[in-house]
Amino acid sequence: MASIRHRVASRMLLVANLSVASASAAAVVAAFVRPAFFGVDFEPANAAFGRVLLVRLDTGVAWGLFLGGAVLLAWNLLWLVRGDERLPPGNWVVSDTPSGLVRVAREALENGLRLAGEALPEITRLRVQIDTSAQKRILVTAQFQCAEGTSNLSASQRLRQVMVDRFGEMARPADGSRVEFDLEFQGFAGRLGKKAGDVPPPAETDHFTGPKYPIDDEPSGGSS
Repeated sequence: MASIRHRVASRMLLVANLSVASASAAAVVAAFVRPAFFGVDFEPANAAFGRVLLVRLDTGVAWGLFLGGAVLLAWNLLWLVRGDERLPPGNWVVSDTPSGLVRVAREALENGLRLAGEALPEITRLRVQIDTSAQKRILVTAQFQCAEGTSNLSASQRLRQVMVDRFGEMARPADGSRVEFDLEFQGFAGRLGKKAGDVPPPAETDHFTGPKYPIDDEPSGGSS
């Protein structure tokens, strides 16, 4: 609730700043084009100093503008002092199930995703971190290393798919938060283990390299 109130207050402050800035810009333009629109047309001052804008400060409108400007200035200073309040990372993700809501520990999700990723034969090391501090967004950061002689691009594709499937099996965010996966390749380390045969071979592409010799003779019975 505190985060929601802070977000609403920040948006209200933004709207107030934009409104006051726009109104002030319009007032400056109007006063420059026609000084008498806001002030008093004081001909002796105009004759002595040129175009002059005289504004009365003892009116109710003037006092209202002064108080409104003071409040807005104090509001901006308070926002700068307090800074942007961000929620600390939560210790769980609220998951929706047919029987009700369930809180899934963040550590359990991280361990589950790490084990699922390291089950791939080409992934030798994997570190998973989940950030739930942002609203309506769950960021999964995976830092991984591949075995020597493997394709890191193919490994990253398989790793992403495995993590997406595993996360969906463990949790389904109840508040509609979107889950984003950020993969970071940190180099090659180790060799393929016993499950090396599970690694799909790289896609083969057929390229024309010219005729291959020897060329078989024409079949018998051809035209002479």
